[in-house]
Amino acid sequence: MAFRVFKIPPNGVGMAWQSLRNTIFILYLSFAVCVVSSETGSQDTKKKLTPALLFLRDAGIALIFVASILLAMYAYTGLWPPLVVVESDSMMHSEDNVSYVGVIDTGDLVLVKSVDSDSDVQTYMDGYASGHRTYGDYGDVIIYNVNGNELGTPIIHRAIIYLEANADGNSFRSESLRYIDDDKWSTSDPSDTWDHLTSVLRIYEVGFQSETVTIDTSRLVVASGFITKGDHNDNTDQSLPSRSTPVKVTWIVGKARGEIPWFGLLKLWFTDSLGSDAPENSVRNLWISLAFIVIGPILIDVFVTFKIRKKIARKREAAMREYEAEQRKVPPPPPPEPEPSAQQPSEPPQTPGNTG
Repeated sequence: MAFRVFKIPPNGVGMAWQSLRNTIFILYLSFAVCVVSSETGSQDTKKKLTPALLFLRDAGIALIFVASILLAMYAYTGLWPPLVVVESDSMMHSEDNVSYVGVIDTGDLVLVKSVDSDSDVQTYMDGYASGHRTYGDYGDVIIYNVNGNELGTPIIHRAIIYLEANADGNSFRSESLRYIDDDKWSTSDPSDTWDHLTSVLRIYEVGFQSETVTIDTSRLVVASGFITKGDHNDNTDQSLPSRSTPVKVTWIVGKARGEIPWFGLLKLWFTDSLGSDAPENSVRNLWISLAFIVIGPILIDVFVTFKIRKKIARKREAAMREYEAEQRKVPPPPPPEPEPSAQQPSEPPQTPGNTG
């Protein structure tokens, strides 16, 4: 296993915090929220939003969004946590350590749905008959605790076939084989049948490598359960001496349903639990996705702010033009009347009449 350790210099924490602080203040420039009165035309400054408050607002919205998604996942899966991280390449469909969307690869986050009974799981053989496929092949992928040990790391592998222990305590039966063509499977003992398996069971043309899966039922602990195998592995899990018991239903954590590619690498790097080399294209896609997640909302915020300010400027210009037009329509005031002169014209002299 190869990995790279990134060391932080002694003053790295302070520098990182200063850089983050400067970035927040650049991205979230403070501005005043103004309210314009339609009656008086005056502007009243209501509140000044600081960069810290703007950042906390956006962070709070993001947290609410993430919490809503997690709650929806929990409601669907019935499990908490509803996601598991894939640590190794045992389910990959590539010999060159290349990841693909729709296949379980190293560093993927996988949604886990609860399993209550064996009928909740369709095995590879069941899927071959019904056409049910998940993650690039027939059947369901299950997550289980090895030998029921809940303290160990769970295994995420495909359920190949369900074997039911017969009452004789020495053989198995499998309904999955009952209606499958003989060219799909065979046994090393010609006398074995689908309801009496005691020898080596072979299943042909399995997986992306079209390989033969070999199950030696004579070596298994006679107990009802699933035979499992990683899509990238050559042998079944139960071929190991320490895992010779078929996977019991009570050991199953859940079945895989959906994936979030690449993002589990973050946890594997921080916890130093990467079981195999991370695919190069997964690492590249992860950084591109993170950049989009961080920069995308900022670009949207800048774009929306620009549009709002442009709209306000247009409205302001229209109001100014309307005001100027109204001013031009008002007739000029009449000229002032001349003031009366201080000297009034004298009255004509009167001629005295004769009195007689």
